[in-house]
Amino acid sequence: MAEEFPIPEAFSVRTEQHGESAVVVPTGELDLATAPALEDALGRAFEGGSARVVLDLRELEFIDSSGLRTLLTARRRADESEAQFSLVAGHRGLERTLEIAGVHKVFDWTPAEELA
Repeated sequence: MAEEFPIPEAFSVRTEQHGESAVVVPTGELDLATAPALEDALGRAFEGGSARVVLDLRELEFIDSSGLRTLLTARRRADESEAQFSLVAGHRGLERTLEIAGVHKVFDWTPAEELA
């Protein structure tokens, strides 16, 4: 019997306003093909004048090196624009990827409860 593998959900990204924070929420797989869409959304969030930009990773299923580069670029952009930038933790596998890549400690983290 052939194994069945779930087809990944299409990638999308949305931005929500939570008080003074622009919360960017990517859904699906963040890879070479989808990273530009997240970069655009983050760029609009930084340019929109929010005091804080939060990247919520809870709906992200996968991240590759292109996605990691996107996160690091966003952190640099936040430093340049003097905006606060933080991440909301995703599933354990995603967190492990960030730890193995050595970038987990580079970011500030926001508890998910703060967005409720």
